[in-house]
Amino acid sequence: MQSVQTASTGSASKRIRRSPEAARAEIIRAAEAALAELSFNQLTVDVLMQRTGMTRSSFYHYFSGLDELLAGLLEGFEQDIVASVDLWLSGNEAVDPRQATLDSLTHMLQVFREHAPLVDAVNQAASGNPRVYQRWQTRVIGAFIDKTTGFIERQVARGLSRVDDPARTANALIRMNSVVAHDNLTGAHPDTPEAVAQVLAGIWNSVLYGPAD
Repeated sequence: MQSVQTASTGSASKRIRRSPEAARAEIIRAAEAALAELSFNQLTVDVLMQRTGMTRSSFYHYFSGLDELLAGLLEGFEQDIVASVDLWLSGNEAVDPRQATLDSLTHMLQVFREHAPLVDAVNQAASGNPRVYQRWQTRVIGAFIDKTTGFIERQVARGLSRVDDPARTANALIRMNSVVAHDNLTGAHPDTPEAVAQVLAGIWNSVLYGPAD
């Protein structure tokens, strides 16, 4: 009886020591680990919280459900994907713009591979959840379309590109990236980020700068 009480006291003490931010972050980390082993459709609150040592009610203190948790998981992906290409798209005037395209798309695809379980979970959830779908479209796809539109406009202004419609071109290029990255990750024999980036960069560079010399 005493050992049970000690374990319970220890567990309670462990919960008390967590700040709200730390508890929420721990749940998100546990979800990331779980999605590496389970599909999103197999994940349950009970399975998730067993990984944290926290109670089921603790989950609902921070998230209304698994779909809201998935939106929280997207925060880390958004930060990593932005960091992978932000310098390039934000106006870094590269000496070799074609090489910058290849390097940046390679970094982007490496982030997709690192977050492959999350990307797959988003696609599973998005079909039936407008909130997840809207967040993906707004915070990831939409944000990069806007960034790429500005990037193309600057390349045109510098005389490096002759694209007539930067906004529609950016829309096509970013949506192409998203579909190709996802399809490659979920394929039976995924290519390396480097191999996929070579193909995507060839398309980007042809569209933006014309045929290579």
